[in-house]
Amino acid sequence: MARRCRFVIAPHPLTTHVLAFTVLVMLVRLFLGLIVIVAVIALLRHARRRFDAPRAKPALDQKTAQCAQCGVYFPRHEAVVEEGRTYCTKQHAERARG
Repeated sequence: MARRCRFVIAPHPLTTHVLAFTVLVMLVRLFLGLIVIVAVIALLRHARRRFDAPRAKPALDQKTAQCAQCGVYFPRHEAVVEEGRTYCTKQHAERARG
């Protein structure tokens, strides 16, 4: 039968406290790092949605016409029609005639 050692080497009390403190600091760093990473990801997603959102294009009303002289779109009720062509103003209609 083997002999048992009568002396048990116990760790120094400060060693266990320093080790526990070191582990605690590492856990706090890990937690803060994860919070920063999650915040950056959330900000990037928000910015991406904001810039990827379709921009509202000015919708052309179904009741618009294009000037035969200058090509500008304008409300059809303001149109000047001469010789089957649509113009935005009387001046453009006159220029087209002569």
